[in-house]
Amino acid sequence: MILLGMLTVPAFAQISVPKSLDHPGIKWDWKIKAENYTFDVITVSNYEMQNVTFNEMNKELVFLGNSTHDGNIAEIQIPTNLIGGKLTVTQDGKPVSSIVIPGTDSSTVMLKFNQTGTTNTSIIGTTYLPEFSNVALLVMVLSISMVLLIPRIKKF
Repeated sequence: MILLGMLTVPAFAQISVPKSLDHPGIKWDWKIKAENYTFDVITVSNYEMQNVTFNEMNKELVFLGNSTHDGNIAEIQIPTNLIGGKLTVTQDGKPVSSIVIPGTDSSTVMLKFNQTGTTNTSIIGTTYLPEFSNVALLVMVLSISMVLLIPRIKKF
């Protein structure tokens, strides 16, 4: 009886139309050169990203953006080999609230802010891995040399 009732009841469906965004996001892939490496920093934002620069000494990425509206959002994916550790985010020199999701190969920083006009967003890391590249090469050469030379040394 219940089954018969379920089969005879008309089904009503509503067509779901996705709400369009007032300011849809744009994806940029920035090539950041650091020492002998090139890293891809990917940004998705609903405002114009005009430039990204990298300061090795401060372990800092600086994003220059320009927005004509409020309700700005950005998602920034940073390779952990470029900068890593604890990431600090500032806008125009002031600390801002952000969501940082650490990963094995990259960290994702998510921002939401209501400022219009030009904005400088800085992301500062505590580590910059390529700074150890010269030391790693030296350690590798010494290790290989020791492996090759130690068996040739006569034992007394």
